[in-house]
Amino acid sequence: MTASRAPLLVAVSGPDTAGTSSLVRRLAALLRERGVTVVVLSCHGCLLCRRLPVPSHVRETEPGRGAWARRATDPERRGPRPRRVHAFLDAAELAARLAAARLRARTRARGGQAVLLTDHGPLDELVRFGFPAGSAGGAGFRRIADGYGLTLLVETGPETLWGFGPKSAADSSAAWWDRCLGWSRRLPGIVWLDGDRAPALVVEAALERILDVMRERERAAAVPEGGTAGERRHVVVSVYDGADAPASRSGGALVAGKVARRLAEDFRVTVVTAGRRGGTEDRDGIRYVRLPVGRAGPRTGRLLFLALLPFAARRIRHDLWLESFTPPFSTSFLPLTTGAPVIGIDQGRHTETPWRRCRVPFLLVERLGLRCYRHIVALNTADGSTIHRLSPRADVQVIPNGVDQRLLDETLLGSGQFILFLGRIDTWVKGLDLLLDAYDRARPPLDLLLAGSGVPAEERRLAALVAAHAPGPEPRIHWVGYAGEERKRQLLRDSAFLVMPSRHETFGLVALEGMSYGKPVLHFDLPALRWMRGSGDVAVPPFDVAAFGARMTELATDAALRRRLGHRAGITAQHYAWDEVTGRYLALAHRLLDSPTAARRPRKRGASWQTTR
Repeated sequence: MTASRAPLLVAVSGPDTAGTSSLVRRLAALLRERGVTVVVLSCHGCLLCRRLPVPSHVRETEPGRGAWARRATDPERRGPRPRRVHAFLDAAELAARLAAARLRARTRARGGQAVLLTDHGPLDELVRFGFPAGSAGGAGFRRIADGYGLTLLVETGPETLWGFGPKSAADSSAAWWDRCLGWSRRLPGIVWLDGDRAPALVVEAALERILDVMRERERAAAVPEGGTAGERRHVVVSVYDGADAPASRSGGALVAGKVARRLAEDFRVTVVTAGRRGGTEDRDGIRYVRLPVGRAGPRTGRLLFLALLPFAARRIRHDLWLESFTPPFSTSFLPLTTGAPVIGIDQGRHTETPWRRCRVPFLLVERLGLRCYRHIVALNTADGSTIHRLSPRADVQVIPNGVDQRLLDETLLGSGQFILFLGRIDTWVKGLDLLLDAYDRARPPLDLLLAGSGVPAEERRLAALVAAHAPGPEPRIHWVGYAGEERKRQLLRDSAFLVMPSRHETFGLVALEGMSYGKPVLHFDLPALRWMRGSGDVAVPPFDVAAFGARMTELATDAALRRRLGHRAGITAQHYAWDEVTGRYLALAHRLLDSPTAARRPRKRGASWQTTR
């Protein structure tokens, strides 16, 4: 029997154990209606838990006040060694029961499609026992998780988390849920379902996920032994800014993630990125390969990433490679190491100008490297023109960044409590010294908030600048540090307008995000930012600190002006939907892979290049 005809293991996990059992029963009925052999296995509790049930007087006591401590089987209230023994027994029994259920499903299916549904999975056990990542206690459950083809994680509110089982009084429900989130990123085949939706919609989404995996297995089964007929083509996306530290992440990581998820609709996708530790993991249908260069620091790490990238290209079989350029050298001569088409994405070629201070011919390396590429994506027209001049034979296309679409609240236009800078902390590149000088001179009536993080040296530099420009007991300049997604959305909603005093930019993704909330953007008139011209922005001559401060005061005092500019900015942002932007990358990938001969033929000197908004 082929591996594809082996039963598909599907776990339904989540904090609401009654809800997962109900969902399993409904899925089993719907799959049987489609002629699929289904075996349902209840996995709640091991032999020890069933032999030592919760006493009635404990069950009726409110959790969180020592009641759970009296439960003999509570893994949170036992020492490390008993907890490991308990986990070993639980994992061994689960593996044995799964093996028996697989055999039963194969026998009933008689060569047809079979699905083994469990109302509990290894993810639930790893969360319940609270093992840290990489621990020996959780190794058994991780091996079992590798055998599951799909784990449906039903996401519910924190108030239902007590249904997961006992929990120590010191643990909050948020911490308990965070543990589940951490493990879900490390296990393969995890799919999130919104458990707060109507039950019928949850069942429909879960059924569609299972059917998708079954169809994928059928397509894989149609490939002949040792052949490639019908196999999905493989696309690799490489970007340094996926490093583990949030401070090193930039807009390039967000764009690469969006593009990878869109390409995964038609191709097998692998993302090569940097990390503190090497390794691979599968998440949301995409394989992530991390090169272990994160511990070397931001500058040395980038150099090591560029050095290792050609070796990764030699080891990973691929049909197309998308390379997000990484400073300081930007290009890595990757097309010389692979026969497949390579698309260079100019996400940060000009953002590390301080690297040029070193006694290394960066510009020469960059010029020679660009001539190796036959397909390059630029984010704005100005950079597209520059790249086309440096590499006349390249097919240069301008594909801007995108933004999540949202409804524009007309009642909030013109409102705001502070001036906002949002982005990576890099004093010279982002022009933070110019911003603080302009604010100090103009003294607008609104406070200035700086949100973002960077490498420790840059954060120390910014802290010194803020202390110098905001003395006294009531400073008007506030650095709030790293802003997560929810915090970032709150800052954008509550801000009056955004400031972007950058010396160098390739697109300005933060500006587009602010425009989607109806916020004007004040910036220096850089060629790379002229896509905003007349779209709710305010541009001043480059690096004119006095003019920047004057326009800052004007925007801070004139709510009617902010309202007009914000309305124009919100309308403009609606033309930059991620679906349209990533669709252009998908179309480019199909064009190169569907006609490989034409894609690899060098273009004549002076060939035209396409541009968009």
